[in-house]
Amino acid sequence: MFKIFDLINIPLGYLFRFLYQMLNNYGWTLVAFTVITKLILLPLTIKQQKSMTKMQAIQPRLQELQKKYQYDQQKLSQETMKLYKDNDVSPMGGCLPLLIQFPLLIALYNIIRSPLTYVMQLGQSGPSIAEIAEVMNEAGANVMATDQIGMAAKIGEYSSILAEKFADLNILNIDFSFFGLNLSQLPSLTVITPLTLIPILAGLTTFLSSWLSSKMSGQSAPAGADDKQNTMKMMTYLFPLMTVFFSISLPAGLGFYWILSNIIQIAQQFVLHRMFPPVSANAPTQKHFREREAERRKK
Repeated sequence: MFKIFDLINIPLGYLFRFLYQMLNNYGWTLVAFTVITKLILLPLTIKQQKSMTKMQAIQPRLQELQKKYQYDQQKLSQETMKLYKDNDVSPMGGCLPLLIQFPLLIALYNIIRSPLTYVMQLGQSGPSIAEIAEVMNEAGANVMATDQIGMAAKIGEYSSILAEKFADLNILNIDFSFFGLNLSQLPSLTVITPLTLIPILAGLTTFLSSWLSSKMSGQSAPAGADDKQNTMKMMTYLFPLMTVFFSISLPAGLGFYWILSNIIQIAQQFVLHRMFPPVSANAPTQKHFREREAERRKK
């Protein structure tokens, strides 16, 4: 059954398959795949950083308008829109890139979690994933159709049996081992193994990325905005905990991808922070050229 996200899932699935066939290593394929997809998203990330910098630059003037017209919401709205227009600022400039990135992030998650569907292109025509799992289980595989990474790790062992049952089945034998780690297995915090590091590192890098983003933004909530500050702090700690939970609940390959993605995100934050440094809300802002021209004529 075709899904709306398949418009992105399927092309990226072909990309993942191409990279694996070229590198013949699942871990390095994840590294290359993550770098390429981050490069695809880079223009949106740069646009978001530029928009945030512009928005911060007008914060002092925006706060002045809020104080001046606090009892006249209509006038406040008019003056605010005028301020945005004069300074070429879009109030949705920081949100739009995030909205565009969201379907792509969902697609990346689906590709890594469902390699049979999007990398091997199984179940789209011919036998379904459930039918393939049934044949494998009859041969003693002990797999579940809902665990595509687990099936992909074993499907190569049953390729001859599946070929007899289903003609022209497109099977790609994926080796999930990477530096001695089996990225198709579930990590555990109760039984300490090398895979235990993956959910821990996934949570730590998520926290570090969120913390750096907050620090580098240079934003500070206005007086009385305690609720906003508390929400931001809660999210800074909540997202890493959610990442650890999902990294434990899902095969290690997904946690490894989150680690890679967070590391690249942190590197991007440092670079973009140098390229587009944020303006402190307390810093004096440069007057619009029309105001400067009017002052010059008065003199």
